[in-house]
Amino acid sequence: MLRRTMTAMAVTALALSGALVSTAASAAPAARLAVDCKHSISHETPGSASGSFKKSITLKTGPYADCGKVKEFPTGSKFWIWCGAYNNYKNLWYYGRVDGTQTKGWVYADNLVWSGTWKSC
Repeated sequence: MLRRTMTAMAVTALALSGALVSTAASAAPAARLAVDCKHSISHETPGSASGSFKKSITLKTGPYADCGKVKEFPTGSKFWIWCGAYNNYKNLWYYGRVDGTQTKGWVYADNLVWSGTWKSC
């Protein structure tokens, strides 16, 4: 019992002196990178690349999932790729227009089956 009491006193003394630090409290939160939803477009002309959506897709106002929604389109909709850009997370996004509409926006590259060549935005 005496040994247990001394150990508890030693832990309390270390905690009060600041020598004992909780690992949960000292773990730094993951850094959140800046989101640029107003990413500039160097040109607004179609390239030679196009694709179709692998699933129902909501076009975005910028090259990030957190950017605003433009409009949702169903699986298989054709998308004309005007240019592409990597965001701060190193994810590739394409800017373009949905075929048969005047709706333009950004789509994450992994959500497209595409071919052709594209330019950087």
